[in-house]
Amino acid sequence: MWILSGRFGRATVNLNDRALVEHAHRQINILLKLGGADAHFLVDGKELALDDTSMLLFNSWLPHGKLAGPPCLILSLFIEPDWLGDALPHTAARVTELFADAQVTLTEEVQIQASRLATAITAQNRASQEQCERLLLDLVDAIVAQYAGDAAERSLMPRRQMIDFRIRKALAYMQANSLRSLQMEELARQVGLSRSRFFEQFRRCVGTSPQQYADYIRVTTATRLLSTTDLSLAELADELGFAGHSNFTRFFTQHIGVPPSEFRRQTSDAEMMALH
Repeated sequence: MWILSGRFGRATVNLNDRALVEHAHRQINILLKLGGADAHFLVDGKELALDDTSMLLFNSWLPHGKLAGPPCLILSLFIEPDWLGDALPHTAARVTELFADAQVTLTEEVQIQASRLATAITAQNRASQEQCERLLLDLVDAIVAQYAGDAAERSLMPRRQMIDFRIRKALAYMQANSLRSLQMEELARQVGLSRSRFFEQFRRCVGTSPQQYADYIRVTTATRLLSTTDLSLAELADELGFAGHSNFTRFFTQHIGVPPSEFRRQTSDAEMMALH
């Protein structure tokens, strides 16, 4: 696994054969196959293939998971919506629902741009961070120009401005308690809703389930702590509210695709390379 990170988010080149549980995140996720076998993902109950002729585009908070299979070399981009709105201002009003289709036909131009970025990320003599980010922006620009559809004209802002105050309270509570395992029944009681009504309102307002949002917060916190602290994995597991080191490792691997120790090593290697 090779990792490039910055204000844009994160880009990885990863040889992956593991399954990933259904999850969702704020970042826009763009997936391109670089080599190996085809990979298969589940999106809204539908199986989509990542193969030589197609790519996958997951808008913010679109639940998706990966099926286990033979190793596939994947370029995966996790793009921060705020960065994209700044970098490509014409996307700002529609950035959270940018793509109309989760699976699209890969064009030659995008394939070439993806290969250039992947080569820069994995090069032994790493290209500069600035050069890698220029290549990433070129790729994202080409993808937006080619695949942003009419459905992307619908902005989520009106819906977010009308968010139920009880769900807003739940989101604030989840952020404030990101370092503990939350029980959804407890959270529903905290905001004065029945469990079923809470789940219904949360999905309507946020676009994903409460558990998937809570998992996203824990994964985001875990990747930050792995990248910025020297805490042992046992200490991290305790910090994040897991019953043990093995539970944390299983959770992290199911969501990211590599164990936390490997993620930390690759992040450290990437940062060291960027300094030279």
